[in-house]
Amino acid sequence: MLFLLVAVLLTGTALLYLSDRQQRALAQPLPAAARLAGVILVVGGFAGWGWLLGPGVGLFTACWVFALGAMVPPMLVGHRADSYRRPSGRRGGASGEAV
Repeated sequence: MLFLLVAVLLTGTALLYLSDRQQRALAQPLPAAARLAGVILVVGGFAGWGWLLGPGVGLFTACWVFALGAMVPPMLVGHRADSYRRPSGRRGGASGEAV
């Protein structure tokens, strides 16, 4: 049951990220129906954690799973999509000096 709740919460989080217009993983964001499905999965995941572990511990755990799912994938995608690359051609600063 724990793995199912983790999967539901992370899937909902991924759908929320991929349906946002600021995401960098896809060329076009997912449609609004994906955002609605993500919200439903996240709310269901929170309810499941609260039911399984009790309100206090369940919601605290669900917040951490949601936070990790909301932080780690965008950071990885952003690092890959927006990483600093050495410009091809000249190897130096603006004045042409070697760095």
